[in-house]
Amino acid sequence: MRQVESAEDIAHQLVEEMGGFDPSLSGLIRLVRRFSAIEFEVPELPNADGYLFQYGKANWFPEPTFALGIVRQLEVVDAAGEHESYIQVQFEFRYPLDGDLDSMGSHSAWWFPGGEVSFDSWLDSVDRAENSNRLAVKSPRDFSIWQEMV
Repeated sequence: MRQVESAEDIAHQLVEEMGGFDPSLSGLIRLVRRFSAIEFEVPELPNADGYLFQYGKANWFPEPTFALGIVRQLEVVDAAGEHESYIQVQFEFRYPLDGDLDSMGSHSAWWFPGGEVSFDSWLDSVDRAENSNRLAVKSPRDFSIWQEMV
């Protein structure tokens, strides 16, 4: 098992091992599937290791931006096993905002183990989302992987 704090470095290593990155939603899904195979030291709790798919207009960039990403959220506990924080590893595309992307609005969907839907089914539904065809003809301005504590 890997330390939670190393998650971002591992994500970057996976991109290198893949010989680059396919800048499409399907490419992102393939990367997240590989990343999901890495086990991290998290508590044995249902919400300790989960995923968030999200997209929408991002107004915190200098230029109009539409962001789409998948987040892996990993729980961090202290020496006594009490909740301390979460580490979120973000995999995010940033697209120039246009009328088509703006019309998609925003969306977010969480997945955690133990629910009715398997992780593979959930990821497949992300890949088949109704807006995936609209994104297939767009070129991202940027793809970023980063980690933050929340």
